[in-house]
Amino acid sequence: FTSVGKIFCLPPDSVVIDIEQYVNKYGSVDQSKSKFFNIGAGTWKHPCWTNLDLPAQTAEYAMIQAPCVHHDLVNNPKLPIPSDSVDAFYCSHVVEHIPESAVLNMMKECYRSLNEDGVLRISTGPCADLDWSALMRGDEKWWFWDENFELEGGSTSDMTIYDRWLYEVATPKSPYSKTKYKKKYTSSEIENLVKKYKNSPEVLLDMVTDSIPFNPSSAGDHISWWNYEKLKKFLKEAGFENICKSGYGQSSSSWMRDLAYFDQTYPQISVYVDATK
Repeated sequence: FTSVGKIFCLPPDSVVIDIEQYVNKYGSVDQSKSKFFNIGAGTWKHPCWTNLDLPAQTAEYAMIQAPCVHHDLVNNPKLPIPSDSVDAFYCSHVVEHIPESAVLNMMKECYRSLNEDGVLRISTGPCADLDWSALMRGDEKWWFWDENFELEGGSTSDMTIYDRWLYEVATPKSPYSKTKYKKKYTSSEIENLVKKYKNSPEVLLDMVTDSIPFNPSSAGDHISWWNYEKLKKFLKEAGFENICKSGYGQSSSSWMRDLAYFDQTYPQISVYVDATK
């Protein structure tokens, strides 16, 4: 509808899964919570799902972190979940924050824990392909950060397109990151590398993310890169054979199509994949 020359769009329709549907299938809310897990859930809360996440690193975050089972994906390889017991795992914007080895192990553990036909849904961003495409066309507005975004030694207005790309791919290696790291890349260094590896972006992506350690005090840093093909490769290695590229609100599991709870983290830069056991 319109008003004073402006067009207003209503939010998209969504599948709505109410608590009653969980109770009807599983008998109770508590029973459903043993069937559904959100890995790296943060402040997310759903009455019929169980959150798995790191213990809060600050008192401030502890006050807003939703109730969860504390688990460290990097240092504790085994999920505290029985084998063949879970109907769905949801993992949104987590894998880019942990090392590739921990991602692969998490996928293997999800495969072990899922029931037959159970689904692991992963959303991650930025999609490395989308970011690279924006870099190639010089699209500075692709990186839609708030001007008040807190940075080390400057503001977002000071950052070149190369600074923005690096910060989203390998945060600790950016001079705008507060995380200490032995090698920080200048804008001109990244520009030269981008020109050198223009036709082989994955080589550069591997180069800039190589061996970045996970730092719990900087858990929000991006330290690994992902696109659909890389996710698919890792999921296959974890044991999954039925893997499909998905999209916003398009999960193969109806439980995860409820947009009141799922796929709400930066959908415009995300890549989605569903893997079914």
